[in-house]
Amino acid sequence: MRYQDHLFQQRENALLEAARQLFQEQSWDRVTIAEVARHAGIGKGTVYKHFPSKEALYARLVLDRSRQHLGELRAVAQQAPAPQAMRRVIRRAFEQLLADPLQAELCLLCDRPAFQERLEPPYREQFLELEGQYLALFNQLLQASFAELELSPADCQHLLWGVEACVNGVMARIASGGFAHWAEPIALDAYFERVTDFIIAGLQGQAAALHPAPAFSE
Repeated sequence: MRYQDHLFQQRENALLEAARQLFQEQSWDRVTIAEVARHAGIGKGTVYKHFPSKEALYARLVLDRSRQHLGELRAVAQQAPAPQAMRRVIRRAFEQLLADPLQAELCLLCDRPAFQERLEPPYREQFLELEGQYLALFNQLLQASFAELELSPADCQHLLWGVEACVNGVMARIASGGFAHWAEPIALDAYFERVTDFIIAGLQGQAAALHPAPAFSE
């Protein structure tokens, strides 16, 4: 790598790390590009050589961490026996978010239509590509879990709507700080286990309903 390229990458990494630290300390809408630049020890004008907007910087944080998480989930899926792969991947996804609550908060924000409308097209395209990769993984898991049913792509899409709703609910719970403020706090590990049970049971029930067993005449 050329020295100039190495320096460019160093500055970009410094900006991403500065943004992550600032977003952990205060809300997204209060952080400015000038603050990020100052925190990274870089001139404000230089930031725009790396990111065209604050939304782009935010998106990059989400995209980078999400790609890392996806790689881990693929590894979990490959190592687990087919009947257990879906459960293990879902639990690992929850653990990833719990280990990084900021990622849960960022993901929820980046999914808002208003945010996507302000985001530059190349970043929107990256989100669509990433979404397709996650869908491909979960389609693969569904096909392996219900191989005997021969699910169609439309079947898988319908089943994944419920999974997405549950995962978004878990992200919102983690982003809000869990259950510590409840009168009777709930342990997140137990919560994850019950939500995972709910997802698996729902998939099993809905998959069976899509392909009911033929009735036998007497």
